[in-house]
Amino acid sequence: MKIKTILLLMICSLALVACNDQKEASEVIEIQELINFDEVQPDTLQQISDAKDIKIIEKTFKKAREFGEVDNEIAPQYKIKLNDDEYYLWIDNTITGTIANVNSRNMFYNILATDEFKEAINYQEQNK
Repeated sequence: MKIKTILLLMICSLALVACNDQKEASEVIEIQELINFDEVQPDTLQQISDAKDIKIIEKTFKKAREFGEVDNEIAPQYKIKLNDDEYYLWIDNTITGTIANVNSRNMFYNILATDEFKEAINYQEQNK
């Protein structure tokens, strides 16, 4: 009887792990280039589904540090949909970037915009 119980628990555990892996594989992060806060750049929607890239982006956002509230009129380069939240992203050729939740766009958070992060979002430095 004990062997059957242990075997059943192992099978259930494996099934849960398999379901969890499928969930992660189907997760998508959407990134859209912006013209201004409310207007998207046409034909720039990216859907990032690579598990490694998703992990890099999520890790970068989780490590964001609150900068504070700023009255900002500078348009962000990107809008990123991560899980159920949307963020604005300001980024350039430096190692730092800034994010703000779309619902509270004046509260800024600094991120470490590593080369790995920039590759994950397919960032292209723009010459202006």
